[in-house]
Amino acid sequence: MVAYRDLYDCRVDQWQKAADDWVDLARRSSSACEDIRAQGKKPLDDHWADATGKQAGRRLEDLADRLESGGDIMKGVAMVVDALAHSMGLAQRTLFHAAELAREHGLSIEDGRAVGAYTGAAPVGPNVPQNVRDAYTKELGQIFQVNGLIEEALREASQADAKASAELDKLAKTINVSDTSQAHNEILVEASHVEFDFRVVEPGSGRHEGEDRPLDGAHG
Repeated sequence: MVAYRDLYDCRVDQWQKAADDWVDLARRSSSACEDIRAQGKKPLDDHWADATGKQAGRRLEDLADRLESGGDIMKGVAMVVDALAHSMGLAQRTLFHAAELAREHGLSIEDGRAVGAYTGAAPVGPNVPQNVRDAYTKELGQIFQVNGLIEEALREASQADAKASAELDKLAKTINVSDTSQAHNEILVEASHVEFDFRVVEPGSGRHEGEDRPLDGAHG
């Protein structure tokens, strides 16, 4: 489970940078594959037709296939990391919104939960003035709203973290795949499906695009 402090302080931009780096690696791998086929394998086939030449050609083709497959696998990694950054960014903005609401209501965040003036000291008894009862009821509603947003943000972040972790573990096990068809039509396609699942936002999720980071005093 992702903790409040972890989500609040996480650097989503670093995940996005990591995704961009994986895209760059994938491009380099694909470029190297094309170079081997065009400048290595083809000239070899044209000018070295004996058994030794054919053996060398097979090795070059295997290397090219591994680079092509690796490029597709790295594209899959980039898709998952990019989608993780997107989901974590949405969850973090929801958390920022919760912290901002807490500040506006005069609440504080302690151990990932909203607390107020009456937390742990509920006014009870027949002699409690009505205005105090009203203030207590109002604060309870505000705490409920803030905690609901916090729970939503942490739930979304935890689901994204678990989904990305599972898919990245699967991709790590495909590192030695040299079948270009399997890499492109199975591994990369599955990663694209996972990316799509990340980006599906359920109606009424409470995510708030464009929320600014709240003041430090809004959280504990």
